Amino acid sequence: MSSLAVHLHTSPELPNKVLNHAADIASTLAAVGLDYRQVELPAALRPGCEQAEFDQAYGLWLQAFMGNEGHVQQELFNLQRNHPQKLELRARYLDEQVQASTCAWLFIGGFAQLSVHLDGYVYRLKGERGDLLTLPAGTRHWFDLGEEPHALVLRLSQSEETPERTGDDIASRFPRLEA
Repeated sequence: MSSLAVHLHTSPELPNKVLNHAADIASTLAAVGLDYRQVELPAALRPGCEQAEFDQAYGLWLQAFMGNEGHVQQELFNLQRNHPQKLELRARYLDEQVQASTCAWLFIGGFAQLSVHLDGYVYRLKGERGDLLTLPAGTRHWFDLGEEPHALVLRLSQSEETPERTGDDIASRFPRLEA
């Protein structure tokens, strides 16, 4: 089940609220300018599927989806617990980052955690199948696959730019994803 924990940025240990219903998550995030919605996906795939299987199930759908949403770049996180590079891939987005263009995170299978630092609050979304969170340009965020990843997630972007670290250590103060 998807969930959203909302924290004051000075209180990483205790959330102000925890939400588990999609409508509540969407309205809470919309109030701060973030678009959260659930997307009808074309196929059920498990994390760790072969690239060819992913391309077969999602290729045409993803091309159309990206065109409709204005995305030009994608990065696929497709990991199971036994992935040989799981620690390196996890570390890549664990620090707070910012991207100059709009980006979105689409959860296709398994689960992962996307945290957003905005207006003195941190919004920690544990995303699951069908969750889509779009972040406006310049939104501070970090992404956690967990120590034992089980995730099939796409990072979509409206430009070829990659996120840059902010240098703020806030992400290290907040709870990491637990299975």
